[in-house]
Amino acid sequence: MADLKQVQAAWEQYLRPQTFPLAVRMCASEGELPEKTRIPQKDMGFNISLCHAVTMARRYGWTIAVDKYQSCYIAGISLGFLPILPDVADGSLQASLGLWGMTKEQAAASIQNLPKFEYGKYKYALIAPLHRCNFEPHLILTYGSPAQIWVLLSGYLMGTGKPSVQTALATGAGCTTYITRTIQTDEAQFAIVGTGERIIGHPQDHECAFSIPMNKVEKTIQGLQAGYQTGVFRYPVPSFMRYPSQHPPGYDKVRSHLLGEE
Repeated sequence: MADLKQVQAAWEQYLRPQTFPLAVRMCASEGELPEKTRIPQKDMGFNISLCHAVTMARRYGWTIAVDKYQSCYIAGISLGFLPILPDVADGSLQASLGLWGMTKEQAAASIQNLPKFEYGKYKYALIAPLHRCNFEPHLILTYGSPAQIWVLLSGYLMGTGKPSVQTALATGAGCTTYITRTIQTDEAQFAIVGTGERIIGHPQDHECAFSIPMNKVEKTIQGLQAGYQTGVFRYPVPSFMRYPSQHPPGYDKVRSHLLGEE
């Protein structure tokens, strides 16, 4: 596993993210949580969603864990915290409530296509900024602009030797992509920030997310280094500047006059 200080240094050098990159681990018991981990309902007196916790970690620098009491049922099902009851599996409950304007069939398909851990396998999703992480993460999660994520994607592909990243995009439930699907596939995942996060108002319009399994982070750092050395795969993205400047008509005459070249 790559040293987390090395990862933090590489991310700062090659990506310059505006919010803290995160380490994420799925935990089977409370005993896996490090000291000073905040559990919202216990330490803050209210429940929050998984994406809310992610934002707290990347903006406040907190180590935070959510469990089955986190407030988003989609994240709860995907993380294996909540059972899938028959009226949820067939979409009838969601349709009866008018959730997202989906029909019963659309709601059922949404649940069926959701990446999901086995119910009860995990009890907590543990999230911490890299610079404060004192546990072994399953993945590294980074938010950034398209340009920053492009550099990170390039580093991942160059380092692992893969030709592309296969991912699934949906209108919401980005957390199920950048956590559940990343762990299940053992491959990096790109996520457009989804409905839930935007409604709650956490991410900026320019932000998207990219997650990398921990066992591929070291190769990604090697790819970032190699890409940087090309002079192309860098952030800020370099612009081609080697051309003569163009000016309004008459500039050349005034310049020649001042130089005494007339």
